[in-house]
Amino acid sequence: MRRVLITGVTGYIGSNLARRLLPDCEVYGLVREPINLTYLGDIQTQIHLLPWDGTLESIASALNASRPEVVCHLAAYYTGAHGPEQTPELIESNVTFGAYLLEAMAACGYSALVCASTVMAHYQGEVYRPLNLYAATKRAFSDLLVYYTDAGLLRAVTLVLSDTYGPGDQRPKILNLVKKAAQTGEELPLSDGGQDYDVVYIDDVVSAFRQAGEQLLQTPAWKNETFQIAASRPLTLRQTVGKMLQVNGLSLCAAWGQRPQPERELRRAVRVYPLLPGWAPLVSLESGLHSFMGE
Repeated sequence: MRRVLITGVTGYIGSNLARRLLPDCEVYGLVREPINLTYLGDIQTQIHLLPWDGTLESIASALNASRPEVVCHLAAYYTGAHGPEQTPELIESNVTFGAYLLEAMAACGYSALVCASTVMAHYQGEVYRPLNLYAATKRAFSDLLVYYTDAGLLRAVTLVLSDTYGPGDQRPKILNLVKKAAQTGEELPLSDGGQDYDVVYIDDVVSAFRQAGEQLLQTPAWKNETFQIAASRPLTLRQTVGKMLQVNGLSLCAAWGQRPQPERELRRAVRVYPLLPGWAPLVSLESGLHSFMGE
């Protein structure tokens, strides 16, 4: 790959993918204004940021300006719960924007797409059972993609992600909450900790996206492939937190069981699709948790 357009480049995964690609690729990012530079400060001048104003036409303009060999679609809006305030954003970000992207790619003749999906679409390990509305909107995009690939307009690889972590992560993820509590000494209310915590280090995640793009270009037989990006042997959340404290010589005032169990959650690691061929996580949990705390 030499030219790549990333949606969601201002996010944690998208920005790290841009860093991984930069030594060898010309990287473009499709962004809303005002641009959030939280994760892009060190590479802002090395990538080309192209505006999206909410229209299909602006996506087409960005495609024609960037002329990407591969589009990596990482833009999404996530909320575990939802209500009248969140539902319009879930639909706009995860369905409408995705539909515009697919149509613009097909119309402009840029056919290679790598996109992210979520294990939350597989509640209780079923082929399709959305855990929440976010997961349902991600599936809605996947359903749209089926048409474009079946009609021969696009070729795609979907990577189904569980959880991700790494240095510099400012998302409100559980490991970030644990890290803060370990540093401050404050008590942290937690669930019972018995659920599997299927987490992959950020370097391995972005390696999967790069590898998927390269394989898509090299494998004409791939039309609409789906693979998982997952840990080799996930531990429970309680075991993961214990290992994080152990490898970094930290203590935590953990109030296990004080946070109510949600009515719907993924208790066991989901394995529905095969791993991306040739990919496996290279960063051990111990090494990743050490780097995560030592950033």
